[in-house]
Amino acid sequence: MPGLAAHAVRDTYKQKSDTKTTNARDACAPRMVRMRRLAANGCSTMKEKLILESALHPLDSRCVGVDEYLADFGHLEAAERPPAHCPICREEVHISRMHDRARTPYFSHAAGEHAACPLVNSTLPDTKFITIYPPDPGLENRCRGEFIAQWKHHLSEIRRHVPHFSVIRFTQVIAHADVLHLWSSPTLIQEDIPYILLVLSTFIAETPGAAHSTWLRFLFDASIRDPTEIRRPGSNSPHLFRLHYRASFSSMFPNARHLLDWSEVPMNGDFLHGNTPHILMSEVFTFENFIQQSTQSKDQPAKTHHYLE
Repeated sequence: MPGLAAHAVRDTYKQKSDTKTTNARDACAPRMVRMRRLAANGCSTMKEKLILESALHPLDSRCVGVDEYLADFGHLEAAERPPAHCPICREEVHISRMHDRARTPYFSHAAGEHAACPLVNSTLPDTKFITIYPPDPGLENRCRGEFIAQWKHHLSEIRRHVPHFSVIRFTQVIAHADVLHLWSSPTLIQEDIPYILLVLSTFIAETPGAAHSTWLRFLFDASIRDPTEIRRPGSNSPHLFRLHYRASFSSMFPNARHLLDWSEVPMNGDFLHGNTPHILMSEVFTFENFIQQSTQSKDQPAKTHHYLE
């Protein structure tokens, strides 16, 4: 965009933004995650695709719909408009139009199906949210101990988003976190742990045991590549997303072709301050047995091997 046009856009936008409240982002958050499933050319017999109805504003990363974006930049030629960005992959999106009579506008990825985004790219390699931290025994014992003391609150928060999340799956993902030395992460806080465990769980069957279950997956936006970046100094608030897939009959796990809908998951620490959630006694026994075994395993000295020379 030419320099003069850029200054004009910013000056105009600044005058408008002064009238907006600090809750503008929260007010439009529900719309950010709304997607419609519409036919590619307006005909119900054609292959359907998901339509991205909102994106991140170019100047302040608020979530805006197409109408709000055009209100700020519609007076410019399409090539001169600053690009909005996808809330998940943070890649550029532009305005496309459907093939219906109204030529309905919507946001679409500039790179199309080749964008590095789980919403559109069905061949996207599986990105692992994994970092193996250098062990810090003191920090690890303190952080893990605080987590165990409130494990019922953490499991309850996970189940608020995945009601069928079993205590067995809970212990498995904790064991995974143990291997990664997650508890040694210097920026880890208790309020983030259930959300990190959801991301580490990768694909979660929504109806465990069903022959063709739908699936859930939780992902942080692309600016967060490992847990240390969730609370890094100077960063914005983290954003977590829930992707909902139909069953895949041709592969073990689904991909963008099977995506039904997605939404942003609000993150807060209120779950730690309520009454202790009710957990079945059988689940309490399972969890306590896991903790006892994992603690004994950590306390055992490493075996040494002696070889004859």
